[in-house]
Amino acid sequence: MADAPASALHPDPGNRRLTLRGAWTLDQAASLTRAVDGLGSQLPAGPWQVDASGVTGLDTVGALLLLRALRPSGLTLDGHTVQGLEPGADALLRLVASRLTVDQPIADRRSGFGRILWRLGRAVVELGRISYEFLGFVGLVLASMGRTLLNPRRLRLTSTVFHMEEIGLDAVPIVALLTFLVGAVVAFVGATALRDLGAEIFTVELVSISFLREFAVLLTAILLAGRSGSAFAAQIGSMKSREELDAIQAIGLDPVDLLVIPRLVALLVMLPLLTFIAMLA
Repeated sequence: MADAPASALHPDPGNRRLTLRGAWTLDQAASLTRAVDGLGSQLPAGPWQVDASGVTGLDTVGALLLLRALRPSGLTLDGHTVQGLEPGADALLRLVASRLTVDQPIADRRSGFGRILWRLGRAVVELGRISYEFLGFVGLVLASMGRTLLNPRRLRLTSTVFHMEEIGLDAVPIVALLTFLVGAVVAFVGATALRDLGAEIFTVELVSISFLREFAVLLTAILLAGRSGSAFAAQIGSMKSREELDAIQAIGLDPVDLLVIPRLVALLVMLPLLTFIAMLA
């Protein structure tokens, strides 16, 4: 199927026309590479007409080599007219062209103070982008929550109860254990420190006040963020990768109402109850 290297492509600089023949595939890569490299300066900058009616096959390697031949115009098909390719081959060629760039990014070689400033600036820009996206998500959730409050029938009660069990009941052992151990540590450290002042009797007040005001809700929130929050992110992320969110939208459902609101309501209900259990523990 393949032509000899000399007949793989024929440039006509006068008419700015390039004729392709043969199989532009991986098994012909060596001969095609020599033919493309042999063009040298025969293809000056500017648009060319490419006659690909004689091409018997094209894969990604052949598409890349063709783009190399058109390098003076910047590795794109803008301005070039490619004729004779089958629709599938033409789509493949344009897909490969869309993934290429003329100027590859230069590896960053900053060092010392300059690299610190560069990393700091990049972190600030990234923080701004994440904050913007998070603000948009919060607004979307608040709007959906408002619609749910105005029309309670929108709330999916079965899903909410399921997540309440997953968030609350299943988390009771770890919340109780962690707060009990932290309370024991606080009591031990407080008794040891207050002994020097002769006020170790106030250890009870130290533990009770610290947990009633700070530690119980803080530890419970951290546990829910690490345990339930990460689980929610993994679940919705896997649904996104499997295009289930697109399917939900395709059948006319709102992914926020279906996936976010039940989990959010379950968190709002179970956090105070788990905090109370943490105080008792």
